[in-house]
Amino acid sequence: MVNEIDDLFNGNLDNKMAFLNEQSRTNTDGIYRIDLSKAKDKKKGYRSVIRFLPNLTKAGKVGESALEKISHYVDIKQMKELSGFFDSPKNFGHKCTLSDLYYQLMNSKNAILQERAKMLNYSRKYYSYVLILEDEQQQDLVGKIMIFQYGKTIKDKIQAEKNGDVSGVSCNIFDLANGKDFVLFVKEISTGDETYPDYKMSAFKSDPSPLQVYKNGTFKHVPIQDGKVDPKAHGIIKDFLMERDHELEDFGPKVLDEAQQNKITEIVNFMTGKASSSYHESKHPSSDDFDFEESLTGESKKPLKDDDDDFFS
Repeated sequence: MVNEIDDLFNGNLDNKMAFLNEQSRTNTDGIYRIDLSKAKDKKKGYRSVIRFLPNLTKAGKVGESALEKISHYVDIKQMKELSGFFDSPKNFGHKCTLSDLYYQLMNSKNAILQERAKMLNYSRKYYSYVLILEDEQQQDLVGKIMIFQYGKTIKDKIQAEKNGDVSGVSCNIFDLANGKDFVLFVKEISTGDETYPDYKMSAFKSDPSPLQVYKNGTFKHVPIQDGKVDPKAHGIIKDFLMERDHELEDFGPKVLDEAQQNKITEIVNFMTGKASSSYHESKHPSSDDFDFEESLTGESKKPLKDDDDDFFS
């Protein structure tokens, strides 16, 4: 029997290079990502068709169709150990130290502090199940149920359908019998030194349609009776909705643990120029941590930027 530890010495490490596999990197976590590098025509951009799905939980209950998550990305190049993602306590109705810190820095008359505020990026994202109906750039994903992360641009399009702003008729796009397929058109936009994907041309199809179930390599519309899904098909649809590799709830916001709280204290200390203690000795941030400049002008009421590239900057 071959001992796997022998791979360390016999040069047989090729099977441990999964991180070089782009598919492994971009899709194994269950998130449906638009890879603009795979667009066949750069001018036309990336095109695919998806169907938003209701959230049938593992417990067999119908959950929220989308999970909302507010998070911060702290990018301190001088102290990489302090950089990273933090779910905001605002997700749970609590005060957010990093949001307060951003406002204080930006409202300071000190140019250095205002520049440091740019290290605190803010994002509000939504997560929903989607069925991949068409994707010529990533054909291996067609027929799969994945999790789609989106921002305000697409959220507003869902709201417009619900309000009937587009066609004059209200449509819940998550409805199994009368929802709508969504055509994604994504182009790369450059503004100054910044390049980002633009989703504004994406749109729901004009006519409602029943969900398509994917079986044995083909799609088939679910049967409709009196405007609703035929009861005889309920079992098949439930089974199909559970044919997924990841659960939506796994992508929801998490309460900050003690290590993250201590890290945030270190971030406040660094940003405000206070003496920094070790992670283990530092206390949780309090309002006193923000009384750092006589030049502060008070708390800002300016709303946070909230779009697909929804960062403070």
